[in-house]
Amino acid sequence: MSESGISAEARVHVGGGQYAGPTNGGGFAGIQLSASGQEAIDRAARLLAGVEGGVEKAVRSAMSRAVARLRSSNVKAVRERYAISAANIRESENVQVSYSYDSGVQAFVRFSGARIPLFRFDGASPHQPTRDTSGRLPVMSGENHWRLMYPSVAAAGHVLKDTSPYSFEKAFVARMGSTGHIGIFERTGGMTSNGKDEIEELFGPSVPQMLGSEDVEKSLADEAMKSFEKDLDHSVMAILSGYMR
Repeated sequence: MSESGISAEARVHVGGGQYAGPTNGGGFAGIQLSASGQEAIDRAARLLAGVEGGVEKAVRSAMSRAVARLRSSNVKAVRERYAISAANIRESENVQVSYSYDSGVQAFVRFSGARIPLFRFDGASPHQPTRDTSGRLPVMSGENHWRLMYPSVAAAGHVLKDTSPYSFEKAFVARMGSTGHIGIFERTGGMTSNGKDEIEELFGPSVPQMLGSEDVEKSLADEAMKSFEKDLDHSVMAILSGYMR
């Protein structure tokens, strides 16, 4: 396979052709957000001196907005390089947020998720299982049993925006009968326990892998925190005005 980031992961038919989904973990990316702008925090402390727990509440509110910005900007960062929709990114990522209040307010945002099926990236074709009706080929459908079938149209796909979809000569688009999952598959040349062709699905990278390097993670953290002081001021005014309790 010629494009970086595309991998194959064996999917063995079980019983009636069950599809278990990707088992290969795609790792995780963790981004730390720390409350910055000591001057703004000190100003909030003075303004909220008479409000019990006011400073903590205001800082937490401002931090939660930074986390929301991070969750939004990570999708934008991925789509700058990879050919995948925002919906497919969000569907394929797990986001966990934990807060720490030991020394100021910090948030740790953890992105995790399995590798994403190549079919979910833009440019995948055909858009549904399609047969080439120009001629039939022999296909094994059981132990020592062959039958003539129309072959599937060769599938194509890519993961990077600056590349064109690559045609995989032996790959095809198929729907798994047990789950309805559609993907791009290749035959391995092996057989399943019930005598059918063994196939494997092609995958692109996971969301954590697409987020990539520490430089990207730092850039996302800086972007998320750039409006922290402004958000903190808004939270302070909301508390003083009685809109935030």
